[in-house]
Amino acid sequence: MKKILQLSITLIASIILFSEIKEVFGMASEEEIIILIQTATSPEDHLKIADYFDKQAKKDEEKARFYASMSDSYANRDKPLLGLAKYYSDQSKKYMEMAQGYKNLATEHRKMADQEMQR
Repeated sequence: MKKILQLSITLIASIILFSEIKEVFGMASEEEIIILIQTATSPEDHLKIADYFDKQAKKDEEKARFYASMSDSYANRDKPLLGLAKYYSDQSKKYMEMAQGYKNLATEHRKMADQEMQR
């Protein structure tokens, strides 16, 4: 019972600490971004959304590189598994397309922030 209490306290403290870190570094959760997209009016709002999309683009680019590596690994085996190589190559391309989409969204929100600053 004592260990469960300690674990619970540790978990709650970690969640609170992570929430504070997110605030300090300006990280927004998916839920916050959805609301922010619906309500954004200030340059800061649009820049926060743009930053979120930039981070998503980076994650997808990393995933694309990983899948490209997987594709190469399957293709370059002593006995290549070309079906799997193609599957991972296709996945890599999809993630790169998604990354580009996120970059485009970030660019659009930066433009909106600029427009708001000029008002």
